[in-house]
Amino acid sequence: MNSTGPALQCRHPDLAAVVDELHALDHVRLPARSLSDVRAVQIRRVVRRIESLLPHHGGHGERTAGYAFALGQALDLPHDALRDLHFAALLHDIGLLTVPADILSKGGPLTGDEYAAVQSHPRAAAELLEPIRFLRQAAILIAHHHERWDGFGYPYGLRGQFIPLGSRILAVADTFDALATRRLAAAEVFDHETALAQLQAMAGSQLDPDLVATFVRLAPALRPDSSPGWGCAPHPFGRGASVPPGPPARPFSGKAARPAGEPSRADRPARLATTMNESPPRL
Repeated sequence: MNSTGPALQCRHPDLAAVVDELHALDHVRLPARSLSDVRAVQIRRVVRRIESLLPHHGGHGERTAGYAFALGQALDLPHDALRDLHFAALLHDIGLLTVPADILSKGGPLTGDEYAAVQSHPRAAAELLEPIRFLRQAAILIAHHHERWDGFGYPYGLRGQFIPLGSRILAVADTFDALATRRLAAAEVFDHETALAQLQAMAGSQLDPDLVATFVRLAPALRPDSSPGWGCAPHPFGRGASVPPGPPARPFSGKAARPAGEPSRADRPARLATTMNESPPRL
């Protein structure tokens, strides 16, 4: 494995093999038309493996990727940005494999230390994925997908439009699926209307209000009774699609450079979150 940093010090025993599979995709040599398709298929397979190791995560990556892609399409994102968003959405929870399993499966409120461990997972994911060249931009999006519009998110406390657009899109998609999916007994049950109402209540605080408004307009097409694939947009990189190489992505350095004009977290009122009960979880 190429990544041996802090993210791997406390890890699921299968994490090394998962990351090795992604590294292998960095070295596949195919025509551009086929390469993106092969990577997308293999990433889906890796995601199914990741979700089999996480409690109550079955299908979450695929649904989140479908929502994120639909929202990105509605915003007319360019092709390479949609590709990176798609990969980021599929893999956004890989960092949870660095969080102790007893914390992830805990039924009650988390302690401050346990919550801090959960908060580390976006940064851990970026550390794992940044060395993989074709996932560098996706790593940046994942690193910031738990930032909040009001600046009280994690891991860096960025706010508003200082948060990368792809991360804001991913936050909306991830949050909606967490709200819409309810586990009752052994079945996954979708509560579309309640989830949309809760999503709108988060606009302007946790989530980008413009993106939430756009997502709500798209919602009828994402309902299970009007779409053959609940939460699944058409594959963004279908067979025969040409994927032009984009410019080199800014590497994730383990630190988030604060954009000009963005105050540090120390300049804003401090807020200590000691449990995960303040807002619906987006793990």
